[in-house]
Amino acid sequence: MYGLLDCNNFFVSCERVFDPRLNGKMVVVLSNNDGCVIARSNEAKAAGIPMGCPAFKIKEHTDPRQVIQLSARHILYRDLSCRVMNILSDEADNVQQYSVDEAFFVLPHEDVETSHRAMANVVNRVKQYVGIPVSVGFAPTRTLAKIANHIAKRDPRITDGVYWLVRPEAIDIILRRTPIEDVWGIGRRLSASLKSKGIKTAADFVKMPPSLVRSMYSVTLERTQRELMGHDCQIANPVDIAHKTIMTSRTFGKVLTDRDEIADAIVSFAERTARQLRAEGGVAGSVMTYVRGDHFREDLPFYSNSCQLQLATPSSDTMTIVRMALNAFNNIWRDGFTYRKAGVMALDIQHGGAIQLNVFDPEDHGKLRRLMSSIDSINDMYGSRSIKLAPGLQRGSWAPNQNHFKPLSKTLHFYTGMIDINQLQETPKGHFEDDEEQDNTTTEYPDMP
Repeated sequence: MYGLLDCNNFFVSCERVFDPRLNGKMVVVLSNNDGCVIARSNEAKAAGIPMGCPAFKIKEHTDPRQVIQLSARHILYRDLSCRVMNILSDEADNVQQYSVDEAFFVLPHEDVETSHRAMANVVNRVKQYVGIPVSVGFAPTRTLAKIANHIAKRDPRITDGVYWLVRPEAIDIILRRTPIEDVWGIGRRLSASLKSKGIKTAADFVKMPPSLVRSMYSVTLERTQRELMGHDCQIANPVDIAHKTIMTSRTFGKVLTDRDEIADAIVSFAERTARQLRAEGGVAGSVMTYVRGDHFREDLPFYSNSCQLQLATPSSDTMTIVRMALNAFNNIWRDGFTYRKAGVMALDIQHGGAIQLNVFDPEDHGKLRRLMSSIDSINDMYGSRSIKLAPGLQRGSWAPNQNHFKPLSKTLHFYTGMIDINQLQETPKGHFEDDEEQDNTTTEYPDMP
C-alpha cells in the first residue's frame, strides 16, 4: 500500500507562514522574472486564474488589484520542505521525495486504523510545527494514491487530511468522477488525443485494451493504465535515478551586452552546478556553457551558441568546473550582440565508482576533495554563499526581476537573506481586505476508514 503526502498550495502556504494576513486572500506566486503563475491559493483558483498564467493576463480572469502577487523565494521553500519531510520520516518507512512538496512512502503499519491515526498525527504535526497544511492519500499504486490525495486535499474537514482509496467499488466510483486530464502522467496533449477518441474519464481510459494503449501511445502510458487498474507498475522512483546531466541556467532580468556581467553569471551557475554534483556524489567528465539572445526582440540581432569542453580528469571541484565554464564562455562570446539567457551544464557524470586519473594532470584531486568538503560544511552551517570564489562576489544586473516581495516581517528577510531591509515598506492601506466568506458545503466520498 502506497501513501502520498502533498503540501497544499505549497509556495503560497510558505508565504502565509510568515505573513498570516495573506490567509483568505487571492494570492499567487510568480516564476523567475515574475513571468508566470506557479502557485495559487484556493481563492485564486476559485477566481479562475489558471496555473502558468502570465502575470499580465491575470486581469483577464479577475480584478488584478484584488490579487496579491509575490515573487518566489525558493530558499525558503526548500527549507520548509525539508522540515515537512523530516516529520514524515519519523512515522513512515521508505520515504521517496518526488518533488519539493510531494513524497511517496510505504505504510508503516499493516493495520488500517493504526496507520490512519499515525498519518492524521503527521498532518497535525506538520501544521503545528511548520505551519504548512498537508494531505495524505493511500492506494494500492502510486497513480491511485495521487487521486486519493486530491480527494483528501479537496475537503479536509471530512477526511481529516487523510483519504483511503482501497476497495474496488470505491476505486470504480472515483475513476468515473476523475477527468482524464487529472490523471498523473497524462498531460494536455495526451488528454486532448484521448478525448478525441471518446476517452473523457479515468474509467473510460481503464476500459481501453492495454495492447491498444501501448501501440497507439507508449509503454509508459500503458503502465499508467495498469496502475489505475490497481497493478503496481512503478519500476523505480524518478528521484532514485542518478542524474546523467546537471544544468544551472537563468533568464536575465534584462538583455545584457557587458561581457563581465555575463561572465559573473557563468561563475555563479558553475558554482551551483559543482555543489549539486558533490551533493549527489558525482563527478563530471565535461562542462558545457551556452548563451542565448532574446528571440522575442525583433529589433535586436539574435545570437545563440554553446561550447562543451572535456575535463582531463572527471571532477566536482568548484574551481575546476568554473574554470572550464569560463573557458567555454570565452570561446562562444561575440561582441555586438545582446544576451538574455545563459547556463552551465555538467555532462558525462559518473557516480560511486573509481575515477580514472590522468598521468599528465597536475592537480592533487585528493586535496581538492578535502577542500571542497570543508567549504561545503561551512556553507551548510553559515549559509550557502558564506565562502565563494572571488570572481562570483558581485551579483550584477543579470539577476532575475523579482519586484513583488511584500514581507511584513523582518524575520523573513533574515530567513532568506534576499531582501534589502532598508527597502521594507508597510503594505498599502486597504491592500488586504476582509476575509472572504468560506464555502461550507461538503461532499461525501466512498471508502472512508
